[in-house]
Amino acid sequence: MSASPILFDDFVPGALIGERVEIYDAEQARRWQAIFGDGPQDGANGAAEGASMAVVNMMRAYLNVVTPRPPGNVHARQQLRLRGVPRCGEAIRVTVHCVRKEIRRDRRYVDLQVHGAGEAGRDLFDGVIGLIWAA
Repeated sequence: MSASPILFDDFVPGALIGERVEIYDAEQARRWQAIFGDGPQDGANGAAEGASMAVVNMMRAYLNVVTPRPPGNVHARQQLRLRGVPRCGEAIRVTVHCVRKEIRRDRRYVDLQVHGAGEAGRDLFDGVIGLIWAA
């Protein structure tokens, strides 16, 4: 039996929705390098790959924490501020908070704040995911 989807009314501004640990592992690095290249000139094993992995793991955490989602949501915008670059093999603890919700022009808007921290609480990123919530 599946759980009921998260509804707009369920979001509470300021509240922690949940957290998840994602691992930036060798398999993620291999997939990135298969697309962009595996040499230093391609950004492999460096800041470009690490920045990409911050985004990937931010979204993976969101998708796993904010679930089940109703069909029809729209990922309207995203902001990300990098504070540090994750390293391959590093565990990234990602927290997801609701920062605001509002109804504008008969649409339900939800903004979620995500924060990623690496080893020893090292700040990696802060982001906001803006969604138009379907239900």
